Amino acid sequence: MFNDTSIVTTAISSFNNAALFGPYFFVVGLFSIPLFLMAFLYGRDFVSRFGWSGRDIEAKTGFWSVASLVLWLVLVGGNYAVIRDSISLLPLLISCVLFVSMMFITNRLKKLDYLGKIYSKKSRWILFIGFLILVALSAMPSWWGILLQLSAVLCGMIVGDRLNKNFSDVFMPLFVFGIMTILLLMQPEYFRFGQLGNLTFLHIIALLTLGFFCVTAIATKYTNSRGKIYNSAYIKLKWLFRIMGLLALILFVLTESVPVFIGLMAACMFTEMLTIYHAKEIPGHIFKHAWALVLISFGIVIVCPFISMLGIIYLVFNAPKIDFKDFARLL
Repeated sequence: MFNDTSIVTTAISSFNNAALFGPYFFVVGLFSIPLFLMAFLYGRDFVSRFGWSGRDIEAKTGFWSVASLVLWLVLVGGNYAVIRDSISLLPLLISCVLFVSMMFITNRLKKLDYLGKIYSKKSRWILFIGFLILVALSAMPSWWGILLQLSAVLCGMIVGDRLNKNFSDVFMPLFVFGIMTILLLMQPEYFRFGQLGNLTFLHIIALLTLGFFCVTAIATKYTNSRGKIYNSAYIKLKWLFRIMGLLALILFVLTESVPVFIGLMAACMFTEMLTIYHAKEIPGHIFKHAWALVLISFGIVIVCPFISMLGIIYLVFNAPKIDFKDFARLL
């Protein structure tokens, strides 16, 4: 009873239970409001000193958000020894996220010649080896986790360095954010987000909001307005997707199921794509607002305020006034 070790263990266990069940991300988001306000007021002037402009702000925010996500996975993520199910796909999917992210980052570093500014070859090797050590330590104590993550990171670097194809500064981050949203729902306690089956109302709202802005950004970016669908067919298809989405929403709230969540997001995306395809044109600022809101919401959900600040800075560069009626019209 008076053993110091047992007291400390009990305290840690109580803290972990509170963190898993409570909306920790929401509390951190509230305390980060002063940072967000500073980014809104002074962020544009600050990043302009580093050469950021309205023409390349999209590429810069996409690159640094993915780089921040990789560091977050390495430094903050859990380890594979605490996975709930022995046949879980979570380690494989995390490695896929690391592979795609490192491929995107390496390709972008090569084209922007960031590493060329580090003139000392010794400094480059120190950074490279230090990062690999962090990747290995993040997968401790499972040896197969170390091999899995190291191979994913190394293969991503090699492929990104060899490929000369330009990766999309929007699609690649959105793809990674979408996969991470699904992973947060697969095993929330691994990412210290919550406990599956016991997610609070704020957890569910956060996941739905993040998923909605992700699919909205994809739909508004890669769907062209044609105005070729007949009104009668458009109305019927629209109501079909609305009913499917509503049923999926109710089922997701009741079950917190990953396949249901994917189906719900697919129904939302198809509804928005149908609306855009039917319209003769849509305002271009809808995508910009959706991209900014993706970054802001994703940074809050994974407790990484830096990504949220990137979204706020992007919003300042591109029409800071958001009209949520534009998003409602897409549905």
